[in-house]
Amino acid sequence: MSFDPDSPAGTHCAAPVAPQRIAGHVAIIGCGPSGCYTAMALLRSAPDVHIAIFDTRPTPFGLLRYGVAPDHQGMKNVSRQFDRLFASDRVDFVGNTTIGRDLPLDLLEDNFDVVVLATGLAADRPLEVPVDPAAPVYGAGQLLRFLNGDPDSTLRSTEPRPLGEEVLIVGTGNVAMDVARLLCKAEDGFHNSDIDDDARESLETANIRQLTLLSRGPRDRVRWDASMFAELCALPGVTVYLDGQLEERSADTNTGDGRGVRVDVRFRETPISVDTGGRHCVVRTRFNGSLDETETASGTFVHHADTVITAMGFVDGTALDDWTGRGHIVRVGGCGSGSLGNLAENRSLAKEAARQIVDHLGRDAGHTGLDGVRPHLPPTSTTFDDWTLIDRAEVGRARPGRVRRKFTTWTEMSDVVRDSKK
Repeated sequence: MSFDPDSPAGTHCAAPVAPQRIAGHVAIIGCGPSGCYTAMALLRSAPDVHIAIFDTRPTPFGLLRYGVAPDHQGMKNVSRQFDRLFASDRVDFVGNTTIGRDLPLDLLEDNFDVVVLATGLAADRPLEVPVDPAAPVYGAGQLLRFLNGDPDSTLRSTEPRPLGEEVLIVGTGNVAMDVARLLCKAEDGFHNSDIDDDARESLETANIRQLTLLSRGPRDRVRWDASMFAELCALPGVTVYLDGQLEERSADTNTGDGRGVRVDVRFRETPISVDTGGRHCVVRTRFNGSLDETETASGTFVHHADTVITAMGFVDGTALDDWTGRGHIVRVGGCGSGSLGNLAENRSLAKEAARQIVDHLGRDAGHTGLDGVRPHLPPTSTTFDDWTLIDRAEVGRARPGRVRRKFTTWTEMSDVVRDSKK
């Protein structure tokens, strides 16, 4: 998937903004897709504006780097458009800088005409049912970040045990499809990806034989994209069943290596508790629905799994809610809509955010921008030039069949930047 910022594709959602000769300084907090798309839209509509994009991480691109599935490189390549964004002398990247910790919130307000919150939704939405603390329950977002080489993934710090032979996923959206596909894929399915091979091996995904996905809704209201489901069904060695009925597109179970994974999708089942029973999770669900055209039923089912993965969406994990309601604050993307959305949706929301920004700049401008903040930046803050050093180093150390091998600690990245300046 690719989005050319100057092509007609995707512009049908909103009419383009005519360029205006408006000056001003805009701070964007969050260098993921929403933040970068907002900067691109703003430069097109107000080319005289100066933009500083801040991020907690020393590297840019947020979910494109650490959230998009590592085997979906076409989608990750959207970052090449963002590379061109930072080639502008009116756009600065300030990484390894946490607003509210390294820089006071008020400092940005004092030095920028508009502050844009593009912090996304960083935390997995938890199960709102009783969960035994000893049960191995992982969030899908954290699992994807772990497989993407994210140093901040909680799974990296806790050294997760192998997932086991039976895995249960709560949710049937696209994130659940990503997780299911990554867990079911054989080794040769990751050619030209940037999967963290060490992370994948530590989870021992090759041992998985049974994958169960629970959907609280009926089959005709499933939330996955058809293309995502088709991609799962097309995997060699994977057989998919929908409420016990074989999905004909996944009938080929021959992988040549003896591996086979059964995927069961169960509809109209809602978890009511997660307990432990020996080394297994015991997941109890409530069923409400129609068994056939004449009979309805309600009751409970019990599922046994080695690991439970929640894929029910995301919530805001930042501490910037106290900015709500201030006049020159604009929210965009997940932290504004409550949903992460796909790249096309991010781009559309960014265009609307650019309109709001231009409108405010036209009424109130005259701040100093990054120059007023620069003396207060932490000494470890990074620039886009620093990122290009890290980028080249990761590509250069890629294993055979991989496009890069990410550094999985911030210290390693800092060392690359420091060594280049000796």
